[in-house]
Amino acid sequence: MAILPSDPGKQKLLILTLLPVLAAFAYWYLLHDSYAQENLDLTARLENLEIRNQTARLQAMRAGPELEQRLNQYRVQMERLEQLIPRSEEVPQLLNDMTLRARESAVDLVLLQPEAEIPGAFYNRQVYEVAVIGAYHDVGRFLTAVGSLPRIITPTDLRIVTRGRNNRTGNMDVEALFRVETYILPQPPARSTDARG
Repeated sequence: MAILPSDPGKQKLLILTLLPVLAAFAYWYLLHDSYAQENLDLTARLENLEIRNQTARLQAMRAGPELEQRLNQYRVQMERLEQLIPRSEEVPQLLNDMTLRARESAVDLVLLQPEAEIPGAFYNRQVYEVAVIGAYHDVGRFLTAVGSLPRIITPTDLRIVTRGRNNRTGNMDVEALFRVETYILPQPPARSTDARG
């Protein structure tokens, strides 16, 4: 008993009949199973994400008012902090205030030299080299007054050197060399008045 018929026309007909069956069989076992497994994996992942989203929604609903209140508190604090940061047009007034504090503290302001402004992501940093001469306690009073100005301005890198001579009150003068740093709100970029017409 032969599997294939001896007639060539019947052989072609049998092969043409078997080819679609073999193609369907190959598709089912080779491609469909991998797609079915991928579909099952994606369905499981989707269910997991939906559960996590639902959990996050429930947590947000429970903590929503508290988070909103904390966010408002942070906004108020940021507004207060930005009120302490000078704008670039306020810097000359700050320098004038430092000069007045030097006179009030009975020290001589001998150097006030700006360095290059350092741009930052939110604020620009401005540094000044400063030198004052006076009695030790007067220099301390001046540094305290500078640190207490209504805008954020910080003395750093302090070096004190004795002058080797007494002042008119009989106390030895010292020279304080330091830097003051302040952060400046940058100017918003100028809008171009490009008239196109």
